Amino acid sequence: MIIVPIVLCVSLAAALYIWLPKSYRSSTLIYFEEQKVRYVKGVDAPESGGSAQKPEATMGARIDSMKEVLYKREHLTEVAEEFHLFGYDKATATPDQDDSVASRLRKLVQIDPKDAPLLKVSFTDEEPTVARAVTARLADLFMQENTKARNAITESSSEFLQHELDILKAQLEVKEQALAQFKQSHLGQLPEQLDSNTRAIDRLENAVTAQQETEKNLNLRLESVDKAIREYDDPTSDVGPNRAARDPRLKRIQELERTMAGFHSIYKETYPDVARIRNEIKQLQAMTTEDYMTLFVDQEPAEVEGSKNGKRKLVDPYKRELLKQREDILREMELGRLRQARIAADIKKYESRIEGTTVHQQELMSIQRDYENLQKNYQSLLEKKLAVGMAGDLEQKRHGTQMRIVEPASLPSWPEKPNLMLVMFGGLAVGCALGVGSAFGIEVMRRGYVSAEEIEIALGLPVLAAISQFESAWPGSAETPTWVSRRQGRLLALPGLMKEESSLPKEAQVAVAPELVAMWYPRSAVAEQYRVGATRLGLVADKQKSIVVCMTSALMGEGKTATALNVAYVLSRDLNRKTVLVDCDLKRPMVHAYAGMGSTAGLTEVLLGHKTLDECLEYHEPLGIWVLPAGIEASGTAALAHVDRLSELIQGLRERFEYIVLDSPPLLAVAETMLIVRMADVVVHVIRARSTPRDAVANAMKMIGQESAVAVILNAVEAKDAPYPYYNYSNRVYESHHKQLR
Repeated sequence: MIIVPIVLCVSLAAALYIWLPKSYRSSTLIYFEEQKVRYVKGVDAPESGGSAQKPEATMGARIDSMKEVLYKREHLTEVAEEFHLFGYDKATATPDQDDSVASRLRKLVQIDPKDAPLLKVSFTDEEPTVARAVTARLADLFMQENTKARNAITESSSEFLQHELDILKAQLEVKEQALAQFKQSHLGQLPEQLDSNTRAIDRLENAVTAQQETEKNLNLRLESVDKAIREYDDPTSDVGPNRAARDPRLKRIQELERTMAGFHSIYKETYPDVARIRNEIKQLQAMTTEDYMTLFVDQEPAEVEGSKNGKRKLVDPYKRELLKQREDILREMELGRLRQARIAADIKKYESRIEGTTVHQQELMSIQRDYENLQKNYQSLLEKKLAVGMAGDLEQKRHGTQMRIVEPASLPSWPEKPNLMLVMFGGLAVGCALGVGSAFGIEVMRRGYVSAEEIEIALGLPVLAAISQFESAWPGSAETPTWVSRRQGRLLALPGLMKEESSLPKEAQVAVAPELVAMWYPRSAVAEQYRVGATRLGLVADKQKSIVVCMTSALMGEGKTATALNVAYVLSRDLNRKTVLVDCDLKRPMVHAYAGMGSTAGLTEVLLGHKTLDECLEYHEPLGIWVLPAGIEASGTAALAHVDRLSELIQGLRERFEYIVLDSPPLLAVAETMLIVRMADVVVHVIRARSTPRDAVANAMKMIGQESAVAVILNAVEAKDAPYPYYNYSNRVYESHHKQLR
């Protein structure tokens, strides 16, 4: 599977290499001789980066420009006509043919920098001589075009740069005028005046704060003066501690009150002086201060404030002073309001300037940016003009960059395509992939399940037991007789139950087959695994009163019948469960052969109605179980048509037995097995380790469905695949056979 695909693919690769058309590539090397005066900015040195970069960067840029020149259609068609490539004739060619030939040549011609300052020019053709000739012609054409291009650039660059300089100079003058007019028209709103405007606003805000403090003080003073005037105009008010000192009427009232207080301490209320003083106090309290002053106080000459009804009214100097103070305060407050209005107007003016600065900043920046860009462009063009002039001088004196061929075009001796090593290694790789992949795939598809953990992960089903190979439980002395017994009535070479038809010596015959390991070798690891599986089977069945267990497999030869016999024996002998074993494999019955029973009436006769259940049911004394054999094999095929009657039979067995073990046919071989499986409470799928194909197991699981509980017994596990080392309690038969068979 591995060698044949490898040999075949390598042979096909060799044949493919011989059959494929060959193409040869010829190449030449061109050397760039550096200029005598190095690092001329804009010509042979980069414009940015200074002296940190080398001339190789300029070489690469010049090579790219030369590729565009050499790949022109005129040059390529000229080469094609010269060497008669592709049958091209320029005299009769159409424009479409010119484009087609030029496009094909562009794919065949390569211009690549190799090791600075070397340049590689190569060409591919089916003929080695043609490839060499075309390569040499391309190198010459490349050098000619390079010289022409440098001369043309030198001549035209000066005129172009001078024209551009004149245009930029005119644009600079226009931009300078626009910038000056903008600054003149927006004086005070320029970005550089933003700080001064901001400081002016801060200063005015401080002045506003100071003015607010002054206004607050004036309001307090005005409130104090107004209060004093109100106190003066309303003598009855007790407001103010100094009112009595200023008002003579109040002062007289206080004197009279003190005098009356002195009389009260000496005289009674009826005393004449007390009554007189009381009356005088009442009179003084009833009149105003002006009336009191008119009647009792000698007034000096005063200004006339006004007259009413022909009477003259004098003004108190104290009140006149208060009124004067009030007028002064009001004048100061009016001046403060005017000052605040002027400051607010100034703040608004400066704020409008700041807003104008924000609005016009983008416009000014745009004008300045354009102006600066024009200046940079003008300076750059001026430097390039000087560099071009220097480059022209260098070309005339042959001190500039020169080209020469250092390696002429060679005659290729080995084809470039196809690559022999690549083709052969590709064939080898494909052969290895096909061989190894096929072998691995077939091995994976054929390989069955190895361990119980693999089954649980792949199928998601519980594994009741992993049964090792029966040979691991048989003693070494029984190996040879066992090999013979498989061909002579399947008898184990142990003393005990005799069988007449066997050709073996009578002292070495026993009726029960050696596959019933649980009976013959109860201390072996195989028997212990059967006991583990039977115990787990009861857990899977969920403690029902009567459990129907169907032993099935995907294919024949999985060990299904041997597993059914051993499990039934363990249920009966070790777990003390009343068990019946029904051989449902009517096409290939094996229970009677394994159990050492003759071919008697059984399930076939019951299904056909020829016999009753009790007539066919037999008790097997050595195994301790009841057995319903398949019956006469010749009529088993006809009984399959009545397999639906098996359900009624199973219901009858449920009333008499705790475990009904059904040995069913393989799922993929017999169609009626699906009906038998659906009658069981628990379906035990027997899988032979490393033997049963996985796809067969998957198909069998689909046929079982999900109506019943499903478990797996992994059979014939090799010792190397066992999760733990198998061992036997003893290599001899457990007790005597006579005691064991009772």
